[in-house]
Formats: sequence, C-alpha cells, structure tokens
Amino acid sequence: MEHFLEPSGAVKHSFIEECHRLGQLIYWHKQGNDCIQVRQLNQLRWLLINETLQSVIEKRRPARLFFPHLQYLAKRWQELEAPKKVLELGLGGGAIRNYLQHTYPQSQLTSVDKNPDIIHCYKRYFGGNHANNLRCFDAQQVLEQGNEYNWIILDLFSEVEAPLFLYKHAFYAKLRAAMAKNGHLFINFLSNHPSQLKQLEHLLITEFGKRPSIEKIPNYVNHIVMIRK
Repeated sequence: MEHFLEPSGAVKHSFIEECHRLGQLIYWHKQGNDCIQVRQLNQLRWLLINETLQSVIEKRRPARLFFPHLQYLAKRWQELEAPKKVLELGLGGGAIRNYLQHTYPQSQLTSVDKNPDIIHCYKRYFGGNHANNLRCFDAQQVLEQGNEYNWIILDLFSEVEAPLFLYKHAFYAKLRAAMAKNGHLFINFLSNHPSQLKQLEHLLITEFGKRPSIEKIPNYVNHIVMIRK
C-alpha cells in the first residue's frame, strides 16, 4: 500500500490517475448518466463516480485522510474549538464523516447526500457502524429545517458540472442562516477556471460582509474556502 502514498500520507497522482483500473471491483451500479464503482486493493478501498476518484479509506483505519485538501482541512479544524453540531453536505465515500466521527466523538454530526446509491455504498463499504444521522435529502431542504450548526462543510462542487444553486445568492443566505453564532463554513471548491472561484468569492462577500479565506491546494484543482459568521 505504501508505494501508492506520498511521504505526507496522501495518495500519489499516479494512483488517482490509474485507480479506475487498479485492484478488485467489489461494487458497480449505473443509473442514468452516473456510474458508481467501489474498488479495493489490500487495505485501500475507494469510491469512483464516472471513473473520477471521490474518496479513499484504509479499511483498518477508516478515519485516516488520504487527500491533501482533507489533510489541510483537518489542520484548520484542529486550530478551532471542538464543534457541538456539524452539518456535512455531500457524502462521497465518507472520508470526512469517518474522520469527524473519530476525532470529535462528542459532536453531533449530520451528513447529507441526495443520491441513495452513494448512501448505500457508504453504509455497506465505508461506514461500518457510523450510519446515524445520515440523511438522503437535497442540501437546500436540510438548510431550511431551522437547525443551527457550529460547522457546515460543503463538498458538492465538481470540476465537471456543479448544481446551479451553488452559484445563487439564495443558497448562501440559507447557509448563513443555518450557522450558529461564530460558526464556520468550509467549502471544498473544485474549479479549473478562475472566474468560478471569483463568482463564489463574490457571493460570500455579499452574504457575509467579509472576504473568505481561500487556500489553493498545490498540484490539485481543489481550493479550500473558509468563512466565519
């Protein structure tokens, strides 16, 4: 397994590029335009959507983080007071969820994904007994339920096609309303074009009245965008 990893513990680019061909296929499902795969090799297990890598876990240590943007997020989280309530919008293979469950066991974590097949894969292949507060909902519906969260983690962007509501003022008004006083919003933003990042920055400045922190992850299309209420 170690030959797939950088010294930092992150998976190598060579693994990301070849992972749709590596290992053993243990789950495959196609519905509409989406093809979902779960593959594994030794202790590594990973989720792909349309051959694009979404999440990687180590079976014996599912809370271990393998992506540089998640390792960066974890460092930022460690600088903050432990949250009482966390909302995760976008589940994938549950790498963030597993890390938060392990690191902040006293926090109330709710994870949301609108795709029931993704939730099925997480429960069967990635989550073990960590399936409480896992909801099959649209992100906007959850934000309208009147709950407040100390942290909201938004991981719904895609470098291919993001839902249109992610570029609408109304969505960020709902996000802000769902944040507790001094709450934090963390966004994993994927973009190959600077104009998309500028548009997101403008939306956040307009809604929060301040400029967000934006960190580009070297050699990846990920930007980690953070703002405090």
